[in-house]
Amino acid sequence: MTKARILAEARTLFARKGYAETSLREIAEAVGIKTPSLYAHFSNKESLYQAVYAEVIVDHTAFFDALVDSSTDLDPLTRLRHLLAGIEVYYQDRPELAEFSLRAPTAEFGPAGTELREIFLTSETSLADAVRRAYDDGVAAGVFRAGDADGFIALVFVLMEGLFLQLTHYSPEVYRRRFDDAWRYLSAALSA
Repeated sequence: MTKARILAEARTLFARKGYAETSLREIAEAVGIKTPSLYAHFSNKESLYQAVYAEVIVDHTAFFDALVDSSTDLDPLTRLRHLLAGIEVYYQDRPELAEFSLRAPTAEFGPAGTELREIFLTSETSLADAVRRAYDDGVAAGVFRAGDADGFIALVFVLMEGLFLQLTHYSPEVYRRRFDDAWRYLSAALSA
């Protein structure tokens, strides 16, 4: 129970203050233990941050894997929209992760950067496969214009990352309008 509580409190503090500005003492106080007790679970702040990051990525990956599984019977265009809309659904249900996720890729890689990047890149594999299947199915059905599947996957990932930023920086109304506009343009560009 203590390890799970440490991870939860650390995630909250890292999200609010960032890696550099969060001390182990603050995390221990939030958990209700003494700072040396943290070392029974984590060797240092870096390993604690890495564990928090990995936990967030596991949750994100599990959500999108379930989203992929629930959309396999949809037509390719609807399937892609379903995956893109997953950004909003994921963070609506997990608002505490939005701030953490904003900090992590830009400023928090720090000393463990290589390992954290590897965790992130590995987590994208199943989603990339799902986007490729939707693209290939659309091309095979004659509803998508044939082209570069890898380039299309990159475009979808860039769009998802942009949608995340839109979601965290703008009102729901502005987000919804921009999502709909981007989707209308993408679906028109895909049409064969």
